[in-house]
Amino acid sequence: MASTTPDPNVSDVDDRQPTSLSDVLVTVGADLWPVHQQDDPPVQSVVLREPADGDEYIPRGAVLLAVGYSVQGPAFGELLVRAREAGAAAVIAKPSTIDPESLRSLGELHQVNTVLARQSGDWLQLAALLRASVSTSTADGVAGARLGDLFAFANAVATMVGGATSIVDPAGRVLGFSNLVDQPVDEHRRKVTLLMSEVDSPSTDPDYRLTYGSTGCVYIPGNAETYDRVAAAVRSDGEVLGTIWVIVTDPRQRHHVMRALEELLDTASLHLHHARSYVDVKRRREADLLTTLLRDPDQATACAFALEITDKQWYRLATITSTDQPTHPTEVAAHRLIQRASTWLHLIQPNAIVADVDSHLVMLFSGRHSQEWTALQHHLDDFLRRIELTAPSLAVVVGRELHDTHELSSDYTHLRTLVRLTALGLVPHRRSGAVVLMDEHLPRLDLAMIAEWHRSTSHLRVPVLEQMREMDRERGSAHLETLKAYVESNKNIPATAAALNIHVNSVRYRIDKLQTIFDLDLNDIDVFAWLLLQFRFAEFTAHTIRPDAA
Repeated sequence: MASTTPDPNVSDVDDRQPTSLSDVLVTVGADLWPVHQQDDPPVQSVVLREPADGDEYIPRGAVLLAVGYSVQGPAFGELLVRAREAGAAAVIAKPSTIDPESLRSLGELHQVNTVLARQSGDWLQLAALLRASVSTSTADGVAGARLGDLFAFANAVATMVGGATSIVDPAGRVLGFSNLVDQPVDEHRRKVTLLMSEVDSPSTDPDYRLTYGSTGCVYIPGNAETYDRVAAAVRSDGEVLGTIWVIVTDPRQRHHVMRALEELLDTASLHLHHARSYVDVKRRREADLLTTLLRDPDQATACAFALEITDKQWYRLATITSTDQPTHPTEVAAHRLIQRASTWLHLIQPNAIVADVDSHLVMLFSGRHSQEWTALQHHLDDFLRRIELTAPSLAVVVGRELHDTHELSSDYTHLRTLVRLTALGLVPHRRSGAVVLMDEHLPRLDLAMIAEWHRSTSHLRVPVLEQMREMDRERGSAHLETLKAYVESNKNIPATAAALNIHVNSVRYRIDKLQTIFDLDLNDIDVFAWLLLQFRFAEFTAHTIRPDAA
């Protein structure tokens, strides 16, 4: 007989309005990934369950944590059956218990919400986090917006106070802005919105300094080109989290706007706090998952579930690189670029993922129809034009269209090679702010990949070519010129003679001599292939893709 004794592992919530499962998952999002969610029931409690618990009582609306279950045994399937019969809200398992696809299939079979937890997470910590999220949900609609969604909050503020609203952090980055069509904006607001950043630094801008120095709202008169504004600094324990700016088109409404905005400052503080922590956690989580996805194809399925991209039909990787030199941006510049790209993607491609992976700003795009990419490519070009004022000479390098997440790892390797070629100027592009497609540069990419392979297999080293050039300079010989013509003609003696305007016997003599002097075997396929790459592709110039100096 099933026990009806209350379980000490069960944490009951109080009589307040219960929190829905989706709200709990949003709150704990960094550690939980739903693989099958058929409904959104209220969560009443959090329960740890082990195989030894057998027929222990399962409360209705409970989230069950499946601790210590094995995929080989029947106990986990029986737990799902009992969870459905008891009306449990969800069952949470780890990859060591069951793989994501099987967990989703079982969830569909038994009509139970199933969730995958991070393998490295601690069960007790997760239970405590779940219980905290159940008792104090962060999903209350403060000012008509979910906590941390600064775009929705900006729209809510704009509706309440009656003017276009922007939210800016202390570094001048635009964190959110309203987009209500009936509210006018001026050219300054348009420019700041496009750049996702203030033109002048807040530390030197007099309007920002006035706002920081005031404890409430301030009124800032406009001029012939800008509307008036009401601004306020959002603080928490003395720290300035950001500022809110509201356009005032009718000066008679200034006092109404100031009063309304003043009443929203505490709410704004909650939003900014939550947004900052959420963005940090989300960015770290996505960077970890994307890094694993790109490095370890064996983890592709689990990472794809966690990133919620398993239902997509196509995938494309992209990264932003300099078209001037192969240097990474500074930490501050990289953070700024990531923030801009993240905000832009939030508006244009909400399901895209952007993260810092191996010191590269990597973007993962996905969709259900191949035609979606055409529009997205135009958006990428537009994004580069928008940031060109503060970050010139950039290009977006885009990988191939893929249809399986397991292919992303190898495509990322090719993408990094193409990034280096672009930065070195070995891949032609239209201008700064270009979208460089891997599909258009496959021959160069193939050569580069061969060169990378040859790095570890050939005994030939570039100093041989440098020695040859130095000897030619000192003695007036033509070893390097002869070798280059010979290699580029694919060992054709008459063609080499014609290129150098000398007799064929002179070519034979020169080739024999340079092979002896420099210990080169031009009949060795590896040696000849490397020379061909050097002369046709890398030109043995400094900092190109080539073997390290011996």
